Amino acid sequence: MATLPTVVINTRQVWDNRENSKLSEVVYKQRKMSAFSDCYLELSDDPVRFEPINQLTNVFFDDSNKDVFTVRSGGVMGVVVKGPKENGKVLNFRMEDQGTVLSIKLSLDHKVLAVQRNNTSIEFMNVNKEHLVVEYSISCKRNASILGFVWSDINEFAVITDHGVELYTVIPDKKALKQLKSTSITVQWFVWCPRNNIAILASSHGSQLQPVAIKQGSISKLPKVETEPRRMALKGDVTLSTLYGTAAVLILRHQSGPHTAEVHVHLLNVPGQSPVKAHVLKLGLSGRFAINVVDDLILVHHQASSSSQIFDIALAEESDGSVRYHTTVAPMKSLKPTSITLPGLVEPQSHACELYSPNWVVFQPNIVIDAKLGCLWHIKLRLSELCQQIKDMSVCTQLALNRTDGKPVLLTLLSDAIKADKPDMNKLQESFNHINLVYRDWVDREVQNQSVCPASASKNQSSPRVLIDQNAMFEEIFQTMSADADLLKIERVLVCYLTSLAEYGIPVQFNLNKLLVSTLARQNKFNALQQLLQYGVITDSKPLAVLLLSLGNMHSSSTQMALDMLARLKANDEIQEVLLSEHQILSALKLAKDEANPRKFLTAAKSSGDPTLFHSVLYYFRNHPKFASVLQSDERLHTFINDYNEMFSGSCA
Repeated sequence: MATLPTVVINTRQVWDNRENSKLSEVVYKQRKMSAFSDCYLELSDDPVRFEPINQLTNVFFDDSNKDVFTVRSGGVMGVVVKGPKENGKVLNFRMEDQGTVLSIKLSLDHKVLAVQRNNTSIEFMNVNKEHLVVEYSISCKRNASILGFVWSDINEFAVITDHGVELYTVIPDKKALKQLKSTSITVQWFVWCPRNNIAILASSHGSQLQPVAIKQGSISKLPKVETEPRRMALKGDVTLSTLYGTAAVLILRHQSGPHTAEVHVHLLNVPGQSPVKAHVLKLGLSGRFAINVVDDLILVHHQASSSSQIFDIALAEESDGSVRYHTTVAPMKSLKPTSITLPGLVEPQSHACELYSPNWVVFQPNIVIDAKLGCLWHIKLRLSELCQQIKDMSVCTQLALNRTDGKPVLLTLLSDAIKADKPDMNKLQESFNHINLVYRDWVDREVQNQSVCPASASKNQSSPRVLIDQNAMFEEIFQTMSADADLLKIERVLVCYLTSLAEYGIPVQFNLNKLLVSTLARQNKFNALQQLLQYGVITDSKPLAVLLLSLGNMHSSSTQMALDMLARLKANDEIQEVLLSEHQILSALKLAKDEANPRKFLTAAKSSGDPTLFHSVLYYFRNHPKFASVLQSDERLHTFINDYNEMFSGSCA
C-alpha cells in the first residue's frame, strides 16, 4: 500500500507494484491465527464519512488541511468538503463545468479555492461562505508541465512543475497572484510535508532526491539526500514525515533476496550537511507495504499478511557506527477489526470493514482512506496492548517514556512487574535508570530556568512527554504495595529505586527514605541500614535523623546513626539536644563550646542525679571567662549555686 502520485483517490491498486512473495504456509497460518489477538493498533471509532467514489463522483484529499473533497460531475452537481472531525466544518458549493478536475485544494484559511484541470494552468476562486464569487488563474512557463501544487502559507502558493518550483503570493481582493521566487530543477515527481514545509523533488527516475524548504516567501534548496548510487525510487516508496521533531525521509527499498525489504530513514537535522542514512528498518518480508507514523512510531503495513510492524528509532539497537539497524519492537499484528453502519432496507446495518484493503490509500502522519467505502480513519496506538507484547521491561519503559500518553501505562507496567512473585531486579534497575535519566534532565532544566527571567524560562522550557518523579513513584507504586505482604520485596525495590536516584545525583525525598528506614527496622536489619547510610543510598536529613532517634528503643545503634547523620549535616544544635537527652552532658558541652546555654546544661546535670557531673558542669562555667559573670548576674542561675553549696558545703561565690 502506498500513497498515490496525485491527490486523487480512486479504486485502482494503491499498494506498491512489486510482486508479492509468498510467505511460507506455516508462518502465514500462524500470523493469521494471532492477527486479531491483543491488537496494538486500531482505526478511529468515528471515521470521517463521505460519498464513495463512483462513475459520477471523484474523491480528493488535501494533506495540508486534511480535507476530503467529493466532486460530482466535475463540480457541476456539487462539491462537498469535509475536514477533520474536531473542527466540524463542512463546505458545499458548485463549480461550472470546465472539464475534469485533476486536483483541488483550499487555502489554509479556507478562503481561496485552487483547482487544476490540465497540466498547464491552475484556476483560483474566492470563497464567500459557500459561494465561489470570482475566478482568476495562472499558467506555468512555456514547455513546462504542472506536477502539482501546495499551499505553503495562508496566502502563499507553490506550483511544482517538471522544470522546478514557482512560489506566488495570492491577493484575493485584487484577484491576482504575484510571483515571489522560482527555482529551476528537473522534477519527475514530488512529495510534500506540510508540517515542515519541505518538498522532496525527484529526478533521474528517483535516484536523485532534492529537498527544498518552501516558507516565508522563499525557496531554499537543502543538501541532497544521499541515496545508494543509481538506485531508483518510485514516488510510492518515499515517505516524508517527522520523527521526534525532525524532518525525515523514509525510503522503502526492495532488495534482490527473499524477505529482505528495508526502510531507510534519512534525517534532515543537521544544517548544511546531507541527510545521510541514519536508520534501517529490517522488515524481513517482501511484497507491498505502506507507511504511517503515529506518536513518532513508524508503522509499516504489509498487505500479504494483513498485518503491521512497529519501529522506534529512539531505541538503542545494533549499529555499525553510522547506521542503526532496527527490528520490529513487537510481533506483527493486524489492526483491530472495525465496522461502520450502512443504510439498510429496514434499519441500518453494521458492515465489517476490510482491513488492508486494496482500496486503501495512506497519508501522513496516520491517515487511512478507503474511497470505495467512503471512510477516512486515523490510526491510533493502543500502548498498553503494545507493551503486553514486549517481554523486555527495559524496552517497554523506553517505549512508554516517548509516548504522549505513556505515564499511566508505564506506572501500571512497573506496578505489575513489582507485584510479580519474583520480580527481575536487574530489569527493574534498567527501567528506573531510564526513568531517572529523563527526571535528571528535567531537574537540570528547571534549575537553569530559575536563573533566567520567567518569560524566557516558559518559552525555552520543554517538558518531557512522560515525567515520573519521586512523588509519582511513592503515591502510585510504593504506597500501593501491601506493607505486611512482603517486606523483603519492598526493601529490594526501594533500594533498587534509590540506588538509581543516587546514580543520577538526584536527592531522595524524605517520604521514600522514611519508608525504607521503617521497612528495614521492621525486619531488624540495622546493619543493612547502616551500610545504606554509609554509601549514601539513604539521603541525610534532619527529619530522618529524628526518625532514627525514635528507633533507639528498637536498636541502640540507631541513635549513633542519627548522631552521625546530624554531624554530616553540621546540625550542632540538634546534636546537643540528642546528647542531652541521652545524658551525655559533657559531650554536649564540649560540642557547644562558647555557644552553650548555662541554664540548660546545669538543669540537665542536676537532673542526672550525679553530683560529680553537676560539679564538673558548674566548675566549667565558673572558670570560663564568658560565663563567670553570667553566673553572678543571672538570678535564675543562683539556685544552681545554692544547690552546689549545699551539696558540697562550699561556696562558689
